[in-house]
Amino acid sequence: MKQAIAGVVAFDDEITVMIVYPSIAGAPGGIGKMLGRLFNIQIGIKPLTVGNLIALASAPLCAGLWIGRVFPVNRLPLIGPLAKKLGLAPQRYRITTRAILSEDAFDGSSIQETIALDSFDEIEIAIDAGQSWYDCGDLIFKQAGAVTGRLESVSRPESFKAACIKSQMSFVGVKKAI
Repeated sequence: MKQAIAGVVAFDDEITVMIVYPSIAGAPGGIGKMLGRLFNIQIGIKPLTVGNLIALASAPLCAGLWIGRVFPVNRLPLIGPLAKKLGLAPQRYRITTRAILSEDAFDGSSIQETIALDSFDEIEIAIDAGQSWYDCGDLIFKQAGAVTGRLESVSRPESFKAACIKSQMSFVGVKKAI
């Protein structure tokens, strides 16, 4: 079994370090962010706030959005064409020992974006009002102040950022040593 441990994997091999799935805050049409803003309404007495009641009422819609973000509904015969038009293709973000990939969540067959580990020196987290309820945010990768890549609605962005930085430091360190 191959594992992504610094010093154990050959420099030429590309091994998966971490995989995360985007939050439903990134759902097409901004519906996820709009729902996140509504869920954040704190009027009322906890736990019976307006936001929590809206979240409870919209649970079936959110379940559908989640299924569309994770499961390959775009490949089903009847639902597939509609899912593609709505932008419900499942997606995931994968850190490897060489790059950070935005790819098809089902099998990784199509890669939408590749951010090489040596193409950034800084990562910013941007959290807007519709993302804070979901504990997600956008990761903005920068090299000398210029944006080199962006991953939207990453779940738990602080831990994913830390994993990206550790992978980047390992890759750049080994690259300099070789």
